[in-house]
Amino acid sequence: MEKFETLEEAAENHLQKWRLLNNIHLSNILHAERCKNDFIAGAKYMAERMYSEEEVLEILFELSCNNDTDKEEVEEWFEQFKKK
Repeated sequence: MEKFETLEEAAENHLQKWRLLNNIHLSNILHAERCKNDFIAGAKYMAERMYSEEEVLEILFELSCNNDTDKEEVEEWFEQFKKK
């Protein structure tokens, strides 16, 4: 089974990779915490801007109503082209 990391773990991993990539020593704990908090805030902001699958299906169905498309056809089309 695939293990998913928490947002806090992802922030810590990102910070560690960034430090290695840029050869930066973050001995200042306050600065490191700020970097992680910024990463978390950015991830939450992006999540709020995303549409759920149900919202996307509803939008697609509303837009296709003029073409006499039924909901099943929209769902089939969506499944065929969505990222997996």
